[in-house]
Amino acid sequence: MAGEYRVDPEALRRYGRTSADRAERLRQSRAELGGHRLPADAFGKLPEAQEIGQEYQRRTDAALDNLTSAADTMEQIGEHTGQVARSYERAEQETVDALTAVAAGLAP
Repeated sequence: MAGEYRVDPEALRRYGRTSADRAERLRQSRAELGGHRLPADAFGKLPEAQEIGQEYQRRTDAALDNLTSAADTMEQIGEHTGQVARSYERAEQETVDALTAVAAGLAP
């Protein structure tokens, strides 16, 4: 049959678990990186150093926000793939039940 495909719910669940693992690793990285702050004079004493330090902090904060966002996305992917697996299983069971009912109705 053209366009036929198969879904392996357990493969979806495994992918969901690995997504959850990735989310946890991203959160751990974010916590480690977020725990480090440079001192105000880390870029020197020249007037430009303060501006460089502020820019560094802005970029660091953006990177930390991106890690949080990536972790949240990975977590959502994990949750949704589990839901998709359950949906496929329900649809499969409903198809089996419907065909069983039709077959029972055709039996003499």
